[in-house]
Amino acid sequence: ALCGRVINAIIWEEDLWNLIQRVGIINIGSFIRLRNINNAMLPSGSRVNCLSVHAKSSLTPLPHDAYEVKMLLKGHDTRLKRGVPTNPTSAILPGKSAPRPQFTTREAAISGFSMLDECLRKPAPATFTVQCEVSHTLPASDLNSIDTLKAFCVKQKDGSAVFRFALHIKDTSAEVDVICHGKVAEGLLGMSAQEVSTSVAKCTQALDTLKVYSSSGSVCEGKIRSVMGKDKRVYFVLCSIFCITS
Repeated sequence: ALCGRVINAIIWEEDLWNLIQRVGIINIGSFIRLRNINNAMLPSGSRVNCLSVHAKSSLTPLPHDAYEVKMLLKGHDTRLKRGVPTNPTSAILPGKSAPRPQFTTREAAISGFSMLDECLRKPAPATFTVQCEVSHTLPASDLNSIDTLKAFCVKQKDGSAVFRFALHIKDTSAEVDVICHGKVAEGLLGMSAQEVSTSVAKCTQALDTLKVYSSSGSVCEGKIRSVMGKDKRVYFVLCSIFCITS
């Protein structure tokens, strides 16, 4: 907690603890979201409160620009301006980039993530949370050229433009193409399709974002949904994504 309370969190599940240590996606200074946890006492007999992370809990790493993190930092800034003393045991140290996740199917199930081969096997429609690498985009892109963003735009019947492209993602089990369009694409790129022809600054920022997501060693967490197309083929659509290691 920045300039606030420090609390211990106990992880009871040995497999989850081993996964966190081995994969290395959580480091000193990492922001995390905990769901479905209990208030407990440390088992040392000291009667000190702690958070209990159990088999049905969810632990998710957060990027620095997540809503919860922004609110935490704003609260921290407000307390500093009021002159609230800082907590010396709440230092934030530089983190390190996480390596590519090497989940087994069992470990992924424990952590709440799905492996891509599981996504391919499960009947559509279905929604999955995955950790993956972004290999490249479709259509293929030159991330140093604004023309790439123009190629991501398609015209609608009313003449307006929208983003429609795909991310090729992979983990240790499989690879899939995920369709990225509409508001999700705008959120990822930080701009609308109309701004491609009017804002060089936003185009440059969008290309930089894609470089981060597709750079070697980058690990992303995303939510994808499988749908059945009119041609009876299964397609995957991106619901949300953020880069854990940026």
